[in-house]
Amino acid sequence: MAAEGQNGGDDGMMRIGKRCYVSNLAWKTSWQDLKDKFRECGQVVYANVTRGDDGRSKGWGIVEFENPDEAIAAVNTLNGTDLGGRRIAVREDREDRDVKQSLEGEEGAAAAPRPPRAPRGRGRGRGRGPRAPIEGEPSGFQVCVQGIPWKFTWKELKELLAECGEVERADVMSAPDGRSKGWGTVRFTTKEAANAAIEQFHGSSLEGRTLTVFLDKKA
Repeated sequence: MAAEGQNGGDDGMMRIGKRCYVSNLAWKTSWQDLKDKFRECGQVVYANVTRGDDGRSKGWGIVEFENPDEAIAAVNTLNGTDLGGRRIAVREDREDRDVKQSLEGEEGAAAAPRPPRAPRGRGRGRGRGPRAPIEGEPSGFQVCVQGIPWKFTWKELKELLAECGEVERADVMSAPDGRSKGWGTVRFTTKEAANAAIEQFHGSSLEGRTLTVFLDKKA
């Protein structure tokens, strides 16, 4: 897959390899704490909390997974969650060698819609999450839904959001091996239905995962 720009250019995409950059860590958070947290999203092969010469944490670290899809899942589901009493920020590691190679035309990185910034506040439960920020000029009919359960099919995604309005099409993105990437798109027949889906489902919890719902800038 491809996207323009290492930092997620105007198309709202992020290019990501196997590594995530994690900031706003609590000073007491260790590499083991970081690894245990990110195991929720896949097989962690490396975790490190950067420390200064005095041995104290600098408040950020790196987590590497077995494949880019797991890294995408970590960005989508763990950004803005609590670790050690602090709300961590999770994004692609822009210094990842796989990302740099991909920008040069080699394989190794994947692309996915960049989720909105983690919302402030602690809204929980269906319909209680703050509305996702909307950027660019999307059509207004299609939404991206990130953080869906791994076993979810397009039919289940369609049925879930159909209570907000008539759904024209629903898709769940999958890797070459057929495994779900944990996100999908839903296109409604009206803009009102798309906005209702954002209002109702963004920030809500589904089978232990937090949904991120926002207008698809590419559709």
